[in-house]
Amino acid sequence: MRAAFFAFCYVSLAMAAVFPGKAALAVTLEEAVRAAVTTNPTARAADAGVKASAMELLQLESEYRPSLNLYSELGASYFDDADRLNAGDQRDTKVYREIGAVGELTLFDGYRRANTVYRNAARLDGAIFRLLDASETMALNAVEAYIDVLRHRELMEVANQNIARHRKIIRQVDDLVNAGRLPTSTGFEAEERLLAARMSRLEVQQALHNANSRYLAVIGKDPEGRMHVPFLKNLPMNKREFVIRSVRNSFRLQQYELAVDERKFDVGISTADERPQLKLQAGVRHGREVSGTTGSESDAFVGLRMDWEFYAGGRDARRRALQYRTSEAAAERDEVRREVFEMAERTWHAFDANIERVVLLDRRLAAARKTSEQYQQQFQGGQRSLLDVLDAERTYFNIRFERVSAQSSYTFSQYRLLASQGMLAKHFKLSHANVALAPDFKERATRAKRPAAIFNTEIRALE
Repeated sequence: MRAAFFAFCYVSLAMAAVFPGKAALAVTLEEAVRAAVTTNPTARAADAGVKASAMELLQLESEYRPSLNLYSELGASYFDDADRLNAGDQRDTKVYREIGAVGELTLFDGYRRANTVYRNAARLDGAIFRLLDASETMALNAVEAYIDVLRHRELMEVANQNIARHRKIIRQVDDLVNAGRLPTSTGFEAEERLLAARMSRLEVQQALHNANSRYLAVIGKDPEGRMHVPFLKNLPMNKREFVIRSVRNSFRLQQYELAVDERKFDVGISTADERPQLKLQAGVRHGREVSGTTGSESDAFVGLRMDWEFYAGGRDARRRALQYRTSEAAAERDEVRREVFEMAERTWHAFDANIERVVLLDRRLAAARKTSEQYQQQFQGGQRSLLDVLDAERTYFNIRFERVSAQSSYTFSQYRLLASQGMLAKHFKLSHANVALAPDFKERATRAKRPAAIFNTEIRALE
């Protein structure tokens, strides 16, 4: 069974990215997230960590198998032993040759092997949770980069429309100047605002280029085509439900829980030498001119060997140090739990505030639009000055600009709710980054009748 397990254990964790067939086609949000999670160097580093921990666990299989050593010797010997050797062999230099084999099987080692398996199983589970946490983080980074590019494209459109509206105002001013209703200097004010609008567009254009660069760094390719962020359904309805689920599903917190278990198993590993060590040994050998005697000889042996170190200095200090390490890991876990709790609450508060912010900005935008339209009509009738019109236009632009960012923040906060609950990768059908190993090795190892039973598990890649 163990051999069958190891044959299946040496598998690679396959990760495949989905790319569009043609450059002209738009990249969907799901495709962008999949590319980021499966190809980004951060994700690959976490994946390599899982594989390394898996190989370290597989390596422990050798601890439960016998060892066999083959040896040979060739040399010269001189003996002066009259009680044992005959006169012909006494004080005679001989060239001896010997070959043999010795086998050894550990029967009991103070539970060192068992605790080593438990510790490495917990370490592997922790590496898997680290990969899952990295997948959630990378998926959220991809969503943020995708939404940010889309936001800056919309802001660019707002900036272009702002320039077009100011040019329209300039044409109106020119008509009134040509009609003699306004002095020539009036047009200078409008021209100054147009230049300011063009400067604003330049700043937005630079920010768009930066957003594209961020997208390339996270997802691995330039943004192309039309972009769309789907509407999310089935979001948590209340803060309490969301926070509880976020803490319960936190991959980071589960990783630190397993770090505490690792420290506990380290205690068993370090104190194993305080118990007797029992081994089964057997061997055969054949040689000539061995031990000063003429001729050949062969022998074989089998037996039990026990070693027990009754006393060694520093054991009490070692135990206390291990206890402090366990307490340290437990304190770090508790700190992470508080951080996860705080982050969940802040995520919910941001989501709640973004909803209200969008509603209020919608109302302000409607009022600013009406004000701008009415001021332009009144300007034509001589009831408003050009400065009133330009100020109303500036207010309208600023609110539109803020409204785009607020809507993007609200959209991102929805996906952040999923990430806080450890559900974002699953939402994009990534099956937790296509991880081929389930994080349950420690549980299987500690519940097994024999620690070695963990090696009897077949691990298959998810389809």
